[in-house]
Amino acid sequence: MRMVASGRTEVGCVRKHNEDNFLMEPDLGLFVVADGLGGHAAGEVASRIVVDKVGEFITQTAERDRTWPVEYDMAMSYDGNRLKAALLMADQGILRDIQGNPERESMGSTVVACLVQGDKATLVHVGDSRAYLVNPQGIQQVTRDHSWVAEQVENGILTPEEARHHPFRNVITQALGNGGDLDVAVQEIQVKELDRILLCSDGLSGMVQDQAIWEIMNAAPEVEAATQNLISKAMENGGEDNITVVIVAFDPE
Repeated sequence: MRMVASGRTEVGCVRKHNEDNFLMEPDLGLFVVADGLGGHAAGEVASRIVVDKVGEFITQTAERDRTWPVEYDMAMSYDGNRLKAALLMADQGILRDIQGNPERESMGSTVVACLVQGDKATLVHVGDSRAYLVNPQGIQQVTRDHSWVAEQVENGILTPEEARHHPFRNVITQALGNGGDLDVAVQEIQVKELDRILLCSDGLSGMVQDQAIWEIMNAAPEVEAATQNLISKAMENGGEDNITVVIVAFDPE
């Protein structure tokens, strides 16, 4: 398989500042989307810290002969441990920045990241930035939002449609930099030819329903066109938040 990727971020139609950041390092197999929280410039600072720290740590751990900075989980793969540790390091980076800049005390960030090695993709996330697996057969949300409405849907209190329009739909239960215990979700999936992994901030998933995302991606053979078309659709639907899209495609040689 040949891996190709495309990424883009837009401020949207309502916000004055873009607090999203993303990272693509195809040589490492690393792709990250971070959605900053806190308003003003603080959210942008937090999401920038996340992509920088994750990129730095994954680069440093490309070789296994180094001291591990956090507890190593023997039940997880090496790449799972790398990504989880990278998010913990990013969390600490945000907290250190807040200590030096008290005016940023409310900042934080969600994150979704993917590390691809061969036909295995390891995914981690905190918050409501999402990963989808998309192919000609359909679309599957791989991550589970760390949000209040997601918990209500899981418990059968709200339907997915009710959750999309609920006034608390933007309330997240986990974020980097909030000072609490992090529930870093780690999972691995196998990828095959014609699969695409979509990483996005809620500026896309909150504006474009899953079926429409699948139709747009299925209609665009090139990842650059699919990336642009998804952002355009989110803006056409209101663009109420910053919109970030990263697509990783696995094409036949």
